[in-house]
Amino acid sequence: MTAEVPFSRPHRAAAAPGDARRAPRELMTMPGMVHDERAWKLVWIRVGGAWRSGVLTVWRRPPNSTVWVAHVRWGEGDHWGWFLYDPATIRPAPEPPPVAAGRAPTGAGRP
Repeated sequence: MTAEVPFSRPHRAAAAPGDARRAPRELMTMPGMVHDERAWKLVWIRVGGAWRSGVLTVWRRPPNSTVWVAHVRWGEGDHWGWFLYDPATIRPAPEPPPVAAGRAPTGAGRP
């Protein structure tokens, strides 16, 4: 929340070089039919100058657009956003190996 605009979201830091690009508001609010595909995919996303593990929850093709936009959540709390898909900044995470009964899973490696 900011003093100038009550109930607004806190200002987020500027993107670092190499970070995933947020989808512009104009692209996300275009009139027309939107094509959404729900998904639950583990991904690595580059935000805040670092790779973070996250979950891609929706693929979206805005009206009359040739690009895909991905809704990604990461970290704890209110960390999420709509990002222009680019395989250089949003990568599928390796699937964890099957877990044997009674054993804790091990983490997957970073990109």
